[in-house]
Amino acid sequence: MLFPHADPIPIPAPIWLMKVLSLLTLALHFFAVQILIGSLIAAIYFSFKGKGSQGNAAQGAAMVVSRRLPIVMTYVINLGVPPLLFAQVLYGRALYTSSVLIAVQWIGVVFLVMGCYWLLYRMSDLSMKGRPIHWHGIGALLLAAFVGHIYSANMTLMLRPEVWQQMYANTATGLQQAPHDPTADPRLLYVLMGGFLVGGLWLVLHSKVKSVSEEVGAVLKSTGALMAIIGGGGELLTGYMAYSAQPANVLAGLHTPLYQISSAVWGVGFLLALLASVLLFVQKSSGVLMTIVGSLGAFLGIAGSVIVRDGIRDVTLLGKGFNVWDRHEASNWFVIILFVLLFVAGLVAIGWLLSVMKSAKPIPEQVNS
Repeated sequence: MLFPHADPIPIPAPIWLMKVLSLLTLALHFFAVQILIGSLIAAIYFSFKGKGSQGNAAQGAAMVVSRRLPIVMTYVINLGVPPLLFAQVLYGRALYTSSVLIAVQWIGVVFLVMGCYWLLYRMSDLSMKGRPIHWHGIGALLLAAFVGHIYSANMTLMLRPEVWQQMYANTATGLQQAPHDPTADPRLLYVLMGGFLVGGLWLVLHSKVKSVSEEVGAVLKSTGALMAIIGGGGELLTGYMAYSAQPANVLAGLHTPLYQISSAVWGVGFLLALLASVLLFVQKSSGVLMTIVGSLGAFLGIAGSVIVRDGIRDVTLLGKGFNVWDRHEASNWFVIILFVLLFVAGLVAIGWLLSVMKSAKPIPEQVNS
């Protein structure tokens, strides 16, 4: 038997509900991750450019982006916890095993995130003083990329039970790398291109914030729109590469209405985001509507890819004897309803806070001399 025996504790909610919540929170998490990646790339670029003839505007753009990085990181972390917890409940027999095999790296994620977070705060502080931040930005980007690599390695290793026994025979210390997977490189490029797309739209969105000067706003808009064009085209290319790299039996298992519709949503979403990015690049006005349209298209593309990703996991595991739908369920509807009510209340509270922030008197964002 490749997988450990089933956990005797039944699942406390319907599997379909846990799946829906897992996919929703994962799509939101990936959206926040790509804002972080794109913002770091832009901040590094602006910091290098700030040493040239257009230093003032570039420094101002670096400060606008860097000041928001710690806030973006809070969403990355908080939106990343729910899908991980859902994955542990649904796929625990596979995920716990793979986590033990690379235990040192898995535990090290906590310290890597702490280091990345510290660098983001340093970037925010230094940018407000007009000091260079590119080396801090490069360090934060590398740490974030390493965290992503560890997560990707673990989520891939859980799909390969045939290598577990040999890995454990090699060493039981947790000090080893997961075997290379042919889909790893295109998936890495896919996330990077998503950073250009979503991060670029994030820059454009801030180009007309009342507290941002017109000169800095122009830099944010032109750079952000160009990044989004690169990212939109890159998402379509690398997404197709990652999909095509899957084994033939997995691709055959994805020929169902759900995954075919999700693939179509993925393509239409990113095409919409790419078109909106091109229009933002060529038009002179702020393009707030096009930015919203592009962001919506990007999220739809991410949501579609998340559903297909989930299908790849289920089909792969099913072929190796793990059926995620074959679990004992004992739903606690009081807890489920309470969770849904609190979830909705949280969304309402966030909306109210955003409305308060929008109506507040803006403080000019400028570099302190």
